[in-house]
Amino acid sequence: MIALPLIALLAGPAAATPAAQDARAAVVCVRAAPGPRPLTFSGELVGKRPQPGAFKLPLTPPGKDICNTLLRSKIAEWKLEVTTSGFTPCELPPPEFGSRLYYRAKAAASGLKCEPIGKYPIGDWKP
Repeated sequence: MIALPLIALLAGPAAATPAAQDARAAVVCVRAAPGPRPLTFSGELVGKRPQPGAFKLPLTPPGKDICNTLLRSKIAEWKLEVTTSGFTPCELPPPEFGSRLYYRAKAAASGLKCEPIGKYPIGDWKP
């Protein structure tokens, strides 16, 4: 039981700054509804120059949240979408930093649909 106070002492001032880091990040999670088509969650920072941080994640298995942490950029905006072959991509709104956002994606006969299912603060950050 002595280990817990020792860890707190070793953490020192770094333990007092997670809220500042949380406000610079957002976590976006997408959950694929079961269906016959494979879905992909992708994102990229769009700016005047090419930016690092692009990702492409398969939404498998269906029903499981696939999450990615996005960092804020002063010179670019995040473009997020869910795609599958033969359908128009479903664009997700830009993230609210300091939040964990959840979406549900479903490919049906009427097309690809994405809907928000939850939003929660990250750590101690409050809007």
